[in-house]
Amino acid sequence: MYKPYMISYDLNNPGQKYDKVFEIIKEFGAYIKLQKSFWLVKTNLNPNQMCEKLNTVLDNNDSLFICELQKNYQGRATEENWKFINEHIFS
Repeated sequence: MYKPYMISYDLNNPGQKYDKVFEIIKEFGAYIKLQKSFWLVKTNLNPNQMCEKLNTVLDNNDSLFICELQKNYQGRATEENWKFINEHIFS
C-alpha cells in the first residue's frame, strides 16, 4: 500500500553525496523536494526500508528522519508544488 512520508536529512561533511541521496529518493515513488533537504514521497516502502537504502550513501555523522504523514497539513509553497502534493502525495 502506498503511503505519504516526509524525509529530512542533514549531510554534515563538505562534498557530501547529495546527488546519490536524490537518486535513491527518486526510486521510492512519487516525490517532491520542498526545501533544501526536505522531501515528500508516496511509496510502498516502510521507513525502515527507506532508511536502509539511504544509509548506503550516508556517513555516520549525517542525520536522517522519515515519518508517515496524514492529510492534515498547511504551509507555504508554490501553486505548482501544492498541485503536485494534492495530486500525487495525498491522492
